[in-house]
Amino acid sequence: MKFRDGDKKKVKAQLDLTPLIDVVFQLIVFFMLSSTFVVQSTVNIEVPEAPGATTLERRDLTITLAHGAGGPDGQGPIYIDDIEVMSMGQLSQRLADERRARPDVMLLIRSDGRTQTARLVKVLGIARSLGITNFGIAAQPPSEVEEG
Repeated sequence: MKFRDGDKKKVKAQLDLTPLIDVVFQLIVFFMLSSTFVVQSTVNIEVPEAPGATTLERRDLTITLAHGAGGPDGQGPIYIDDIEVMSMGQLSQRLADERRARPDVMLLIRSDGRTQTARLVKVLGIARSLGITNFGIAAQPPSEVEEG
């Protein structure tokens, strides 16, 4: 019996990448879902700079005081979690509802740097009158520290 060299079939090694791609895709999805997301408001304002500004770890409600025309007092729109408030009464009602739902509600107030301080004080007064004592005012650290 004579064997020919042509009858031998060569075994070619192949690498199947499908399981590897599946594992990598699952890892990407896992890390995307388990990472913490930084929530940025969609209302663009110029946040004032302040030395010693820190990041709030917890907040339940965000009030944004924008600069411009319109709003409940004619000095610019006011937003509660990106939803525009049409009157100060509506602002008070929403804060009262949040206070009833969570007695220790944490309020973050983002005020545009161009808005008057009186607006900020008025909103803080409304919050305090409803019993909200946990609040913070958004600021960003100075971009450059000038030494003189």
